[in-house]
Amino acid sequence: MGADGADPKHVFCALYRVGLLGYVHHDQVRGESVQRFLRPGEATLEPDGVLPRATHYLVHPVLSEVIGRANPAYLQRIDRVNIVGYGRPWRETGSVDHAVRVDVLCVLKADVHGFGMLMRSGADAPVRKALEEAVKKWRQGAAITETRDGDSLVIVHDDPVALAQMARQIMDDVYQAPGQPRLRMALHYGEVQTRQRPEDPVAVIAGGDAILCTARVEPHVEPGQIWATEEFRQELSRKPSLWRTTPVPGPSGDRFNVKKEGGTEPDLWVRLYRLEL
Repeated sequence: MGADGADPKHVFCALYRVGLLGYVHHDQVRGESVQRFLRPGEATLEPDGVLPRATHYLVHPVLSEVIGRANPAYLQRIDRVNIVGYGRPWRETGSVDHAVRVDVLCVLKADVHGFGMLMRSGADAPVRKALEEAVKKWRQGAAITETRDGDSLVIVHDDPVALAQMARQIMDDVYQAPGQPRLRMALHYGEVQTRQRPEDPVAVIAGGDAILCTARVEPHVEPGQIWATEEFRQELSRKPSLWRTTPVPGPSGDRFNVKKEGGTEPDLWVRLYRLEL
């Protein structure tokens, strides 16, 4: 215990919460490892002693001078390959990833609508728990399941009917949490890139068109609904099921341009359908 009675396990968590401690994570859309620091408003300032799981943690450069004055050797050991900063790529210097594998699969991308407001009001913990438990309960049969930041998930599956059912069950379970949070869910069928890290036999998402497409479609989905692309609808129609699809009218007739605003990405036009039982 410190002199002020603070629990020392919270020290690094406090730095993380105010954006001074970052970590390396795999960006599924960009298909590469990038650095992430919390930005103002993304988390409450109350430390909970929990850091995101990561292979590398990064001290924000704004602290370098302060640390260097207390420990001059620190400045001599700064990584010369990777420049620390939000969203910057991270290049491994001591290991090589296994080869990337490409498969055509079904992908679900989901996000809790209004999660930032829940965090600011301190009501996010039950929602995080509900999402985690729902995914754990219904993920059986999925090729890959990844959750991030407590409010979003990606599931890769080879069966469109099973994935649609999984989406519905997870949405219903999370809705039972306090405040009745609603998920936005996007489904697509296309190329998924995966790789296996040397230290972990479990495959992880490395990128792919299907990952990018669902990431771009999901923000357009109405909260509490499941939308699918034309490619997923066609794959779904090949198997017997009670699911029905209803076209979603877009701003340009029957299509949506879901490219990320404000960037240099090319247009990404898709036809979208609402999934209903």
